[in-house]
Amino acid sequence: MKIQQIPYFLGPLLFILSLAIPFDGFAMEEKAMIGILLWMLTWWITEIVNLAVTALLPMLLMPLMGILSIGEVTAKYGDKLIFLFFGGFVLALAIEKWNLHRRIAILIIRKVGATPKRVLLGFMLATAFISAWISNTATTVMMLPMALSVLQLLKKAGFESRKLDVAVLLGVAWAANIGGMSTLIGTPPNAVFVGFYGERFGESIGFQEWMQIGLPVAAALFIAAFLVLSLLLRKTKSDIDSIKSYFNEEYQRLGKLKGAEFRVAVVFASTALLWILRKQIIDITGLTGLSDTSIAILSAVSLFVIPGVKSEPLLVWKDTRKLAWGILLLFGGGLALASGMIESGLLDRLATSFQGDISFTLLGWIFIMAVLGIWATEVMSNMALVTAMMPVVAAIAAAADQNFILFAIPLTLGSSCAFMLPMATPPNAIVFSSGKLKIVDMAKRGVLMNVIATLLITLLSYALGSLLL
Repeated sequence: MKIQQIPYFLGPLLFILSLAIPFDGFAMEEKAMIGILLWMLTWWITEIVNLAVTALLPMLLMPLMGILSIGEVTAKYGDKLIFLFFGGFVLALAIEKWNLHRRIAILIIRKVGATPKRVLLGFMLATAFISAWISNTATTVMMLPMALSVLQLLKKAGFESRKLDVAVLLGVAWAANIGGMSTLIGTPPNAVFVGFYGERFGESIGFQEWMQIGLPVAAALFIAAFLVLSLLLRKTKSDIDSIKSYFNEEYQRLGKLKGAEFRVAVVFASTALLWILRKQIIDITGLTGLSDTSIAILSAVSLFVIPGVKSEPLLVWKDTRKLAWGILLLFGGGLALASGMIESGLLDRLATSFQGDISFTLLGWIFIMAVLGIWATEVMSNMALVTAMMPVVAAIAAAADQNFILFAIPLTLGSSCAFMLPMATPPNAIVFSSGKLKIVDMAKRGVLMNVIATLLITLLSYALGSLLL
């Protein structure tokens, strides 16, 4: 057996050991839940199998161990948040299919300017905005070829500098990670937190509520990231005609916003406005059943109905082959895991075990959670990290007699701050694959950015976290 295959067997072995070891006073359901948690963590951390496959384990194990019935477990895979993301993913498919994201990116970069610092700012603004609505991976894949083309033009214009390559490519990766923090659908950890909060406390956090804290934190991190990377670039006094010409030509090649692309833009704008103004719409119309999820489903259904080209609508079902179905299963697995810990009594036992050991101030705990989220996400999936840690965070918050939200927000936001290593997150890996970056380039600037992010997220979570209470 190869050493890489050990996790295959380690996960099930830990599950069996959890059942066999006589934990004093633990019910069988609690021991089984510990085993399920250890099995899933082992496979999630090592990624020996796809994360979504690991997320299916609660369906198999929880009914067998009498923790939840099969109906109760599978219901978690159909939670309203999963369908909120489904609608968001469908909208993202339409944006990509009809190249609306490319138009948005080129328009932003074109307006910002053409000096090296302005090019960096333009790429970061475009990447962050698009990443707030579609996956950071898809955003980076789309932005990388444009970035490489512009870097080549900059070299021809006399700005041949390896530091310029590093700044722009890291800017794209960092902005892709930061942009997703600003909206509820921007990155999976946001939804994992909101889902656990609803499961544990029976309360919901909507799109508008999330943006009250997610957007300011993302904006602060964006400014910090731009300042860190702009230090690499030398000063210039004039614009570069070749860069302006490149983006003008690219924009002209896209043509006017019309037809199918225009209709997608209308659906996109309408969906975003409905999410942001949902509470005000309910107050005016009395439609109390209007939720973020129903808006997402309305958007998705519209895209399969509104005409695109010829006789086909904007989206047909075969387009959903590219949809991130695995992420939806991962959400379900996380919600099932949280529900199992609650029903088995393990979560309450965790809270009790922390009693008497809590001595930090609120600010101190927020700092610890930010450190955990930011630095642990460099070596494991941010979604797996948040899913596994939410029950523990809830237990610590209860023992410290503090609101769970104030502890969970810095962990959740911090989990999206993978700035150091190429393997930490797909955007980092994608720009690293260009061959223009070395690990030391990412690590050297990433350490500084991680330190800044730790401080910013701690302070802003402390200052703004009460907005979600």
